Amino acid sequence: MLDDRLTQDIRLWLNSPQEQRSLEQGAEMLLRLNRNRYMHAQILRRSNFAKLEYELQKHLKIRLEGLTTHEVALMEQDALPRIEESLAQGQPLSNMEEAQPTISTDSDQPEGIFRGRRADHDTLPADLQALYERNGEIYFKMKQLFETLKGMEDATPCDRHELLTQLVELDKAYRDNWNAYDTWSAVAAESVTEPAAIAPLPTAQQLQAARKYLSSNKPKLATAEGEAATALREKMQHRVTLLLSAGQSFEPAYRAELEALGLLFD
Repeated sequence: MLDDRLTQDIRLWLNSPQEQRSLEQGAEMLLRLNRNRYMHAQILRRSNFAKLEYELQKHLKIRLEGLTTHEVALMEQDALPRIEESLAQGQPLSNMEEAQPTISTDSDQPEGIFRGRRADHDTLPADLQALYERNGEIYFKMKQLFETLKGMEDATPCDRHELLTQLVELDKAYRDNWNAYDTWSAVAAESVTEPAAIAPLPTAQQLQAARKYLSSNKPKLATAEGEAATALREKMQHRVTLLLSAGQSFEPAYRAELEALGLLFD
C-alpha cells in the first residue's frame, strides 16, 4: 500500500525552491523508494541534485497514478502478452506490394482482427485507407519500443513504466484501427444521414483563461489531499487537454512541474 505521507513529502520537496532543498532529505526519500544504497551514496558524494530530482519525479508520477512498484510489475505482466500478440500477427503490407489479401477470422485471430489488405482497399474512403497506412507506422514504433523494453530486463519496474505506458497506448490504437478498417461497410456508412458535429476550436480568451487557471491552482494542488486533490487535478487536466488540442505548448520546466502533480501531456 502506498505511503501517502511519503508521497506528500516528495511532492513538497520537488515543489520547493531549489535553494531550499535538502540533498540529504531528498536522498533519504529516494532510498526508501528504490533501496539503492549505491545510488544514494553517489548522489550525496557528488551533490547530484539533477539526478535526485529526476529519480524522485519519476517515482512521484507513478505514485500519483496510484501505482506501487509491485502493481507496475503486475501491469506489465498483463499488458505484454497482448502487445506480443499484436507484434506476432505482423505489420500491414505496403500498398506497393503485390500480395493476395489475407482476412483473419475469429478462429485464427483474437477478436477477429484484420491483418491483411482488403480486396476492396482502393475503393475505401481515404480515411479508412489512411488507417491501414497508419498501422504500418504504429507497428514499427511498437516493435522498436518493445525491443528497447526487452533490453531493460534488469531495470526496475519504475524505469520500465514509461515505455510500457507508450506501448499500451500504441497497441490500443493499433487494434482499434484494425477493427475500424476490417468492419467498415459501405451499406452501414450510407445509412448514416448526418455527420458527427465537430467541436469548435477554443478562442484566444478560452486559452488564456485555461493557462491562468493552471497557474493559480498549481500551488493549491501541491498541498491538496484526498478527494479534493482528485477533483482539482481533473479540472486542471481538462485545461491541459484543451491547450494541447489547440496546438499550444508548455515551457519544459513548467510542464515538468505540472507532470509532477499528476497531470498528463501524452
